[in-house]
Amino acid sequence: MNAKVEIVKQLVDNYSYIIYEKKNCLGIIVDPSEEEPIIQFLEKNYIKPVAILATHHHTDHISGIKGIKKKFSLQVFSPSKSISGTTNVVTEGQKINFNFVNFEVIATPGHTLDHIVYYSKKDKILLSGDTIFSYGCGRVFEGTNEQMLNSLNKIKNLPDDTMVYCGHEYTYKNLEFVLDEIIYREDKKIVKQKCKEMISKKGSSMPFDLGHQKHWNPFLNCNDIYYRQEISDFHKNKGEIASDASELEFFTYIREKRNGF
Repeated sequence: MNAKVEIVKQLVDNYSYIIYEKKNCLGIIVDPSEEEPIIQFLEKNYIKPVAILATHHHTDHISGIKGIKKKFSLQVFSPSKSISGTTNVVTEGQKINFNFVNFEVIATPGHTLDHIVYYSKKDKILLSGDTIFSYGCGRVFEGTNEQMLNSLNKIKNLPDDTMVYCGHEYTYKNLEFVLDEIIYREDKKIVKQKCKEMISKKGSSMPFDLGHQKHWNPFLNCNDIYYRQEISDFHKNKGEIASDASELEFFTYIREKRNGF
């Protein structure tokens, strides 16, 4: 992989990312909410940012754009002109080519109607914003459950070795939900402890590989007959959801259950 990815913590649990290469010292900023730590990294490493990629219009993903644009002259790619500072509106299937990394835009409405993700096939990177999280997915605020399910199924079709960089550190909370409310695992205490230790050691659970999520993330398994049976048989779900419920019904049940967790 030519591109390197710097994880930049933002606010309470947000992530921004700087994708960069050392040869020409060029970089791309993803979903900035606080400009100061991003600018500090860029200046310390002599990286010239050429673009900002925004996944959706929520303030905690775009509030740093203004400050960064005051400091640097660069393009801002986003799904909507309503996002302040946007220079390039991008839509489903559009290719964005930089000298060191290329992305394809995938529309993923659900969390918001304008939500998009950025996928680099060559570098095996998915910048997923608030569509998919490790062991979870974004809340459905503006779109419908059906839209969110369709968006997640688009992501599910990407290669297993795709490394996902999402917008928040929700991994441990999501894993708790899966193991406490969705499926039975005899070794759940060990699994949770390993996850907690990993995050503590690394300081982050990013990135995570999509192949693992295809087996573990309940929102990617709403059409899997065996996973559905596990969910409906789990003692906390007995009588709440039948194993022969539709894919959308399963998604809706899990999403609403996670909302209250």
